[in-house]
Amino acid sequence: MLLQRVAKHLRDQNWLAVAIDFLIVVFGVLLANQITNWNEARQDRIRASVFSESLKRELRAELGYANALIAYNRSTLSAGRLAYASLSGMQETDDETLLINAYRASQYNWYERRRAAFDQIVSSGSLSLISDPALLDTAVGVYNTQIFGLMLEEGQNSKFRELFRMNVEPAMQDELARNCGDIADVDQGFAVGLITIDYDCSLDASAEEISAAAQALRSDPLIVRSLGSRNVQTQGRISDLEGILETLGLNALFPEDTAP
Repeated sequence: MLLQRVAKHLRDQNWLAVAIDFLIVVFGVLLANQITNWNEARQDRIRASVFSESLKRELRAELGYANALIAYNRSTLSAGRLAYASLSGMQETDDETLLINAYRASQYNWYERRRAAFDQIVSSGSLSLISDPALLDTAVGVYNTQIFGLMLEEGQNSKFRELFRMNVEPAMQDELARNCGDIADVDQGFAVGLITIDYDCSLDASAEEISAAAQALRSDPLIVRSLGSRNVQTQGRISDLEGILETLGLNALFPEDTAP
């Protein structure tokens, strides 16, 4: 209809009507474009809100796991220092106490990273939708830090862990794992599936078996040196992770979840 009307106005040389029809067309196009832009902006705001909330949930879980990792390593470090004092002759302990602490010092822990939301945001090219610069900077920093991989690798490849496994009989290692190994952390907070090794325990093995295992540790001169090195390494990584949580802003995002 509009084209027919324009053609008639042209034939009649009604230039005013032609101009009015032209303005109607231009206004209609501009209005359609504006409505499209409004709808796209609205969809972007919705996506940004969803992405931001998902990212916050995962970062909060990351903080929970990081704090649990710090707590776990503090426990193994405490056990390692007690075992080192015993093996080096600085402190006398009974065989069972030495064995339990040495075993716990050889343990390590890790958690599966929570990063599905961040990976989705990156893969869809939607980082610019995160309008909170602190949230974005923290997410980029947390998901690119190498500290978690380093702690896992060092725990797996610890020389002390290798020597402990070589010197202590497998049956005794099973006994230690069963009675003094990792258990579920009942005070899990926001994160789930956390474990701890900080609790009182005792062994069911005979005094002779415990004594033989402790003597095997004391007889290997490399044990105490490797344990001392592992203790220093663990203390350093605890400090590194604590510093990263602070400098990357993860503690600041969730002050109510920050470990004391």
